[in-house]
Amino acid sequence: MDLTPLDIRNQKFGKKVNGFDPAEVQAFLNQVATAFEGLIDERADLLKTINNDKKNLDEFRQIEKNLSDAAVLMSRALDDVKTRANKEADVIIAEAKSKAEQETITIKNQAMDLRREIDSLRQLRTNYFARLRSLMRAQEDMLSDMEKEDSERK
Repeated sequence: MDLTPLDIRNQKFGKKVNGFDPAEVQAFLNQVATAFEGLIDERADLLKTINNDKKNLDEFRQIEKNLSDAAVLMSRALDDVKTRANKEADVIIAEAKSKAEQETITIKNQAMDLRREIDSLRQLRTNYFARLRSLMRAQEDMLSDMEKEDSERK
């Protein structure tokens, strides 16, 4: 059974001789009823505050969940970006290595061609000197023969 301020105000007591003053009792009951009304109002306000706080708490929990979900998604996205960047870097490095190897082969081939050309030019120079010596000997022999003929005629 719930006690209300109206129940307190309307409470009647039996009368006895040499008992309490009914006016004082009634005044006290009115005072208790007023205090009780204040407590009821305060309780109602506190219940409203509790309900509001529960709503706010639920909202904050939802916000926290959303932030947590967003953080997880962001972490996954960052991991994906990092993975893609690493794969891209690996592809770039592989392409660079391949290109470097091709350029190295090309340069080695060019160097070999230049060595062959240098060897060929050396051989041509050696042949040129040999032919020039041979020509000079032939000219010397011819001059010697001409001198002999000239000295024999005299």
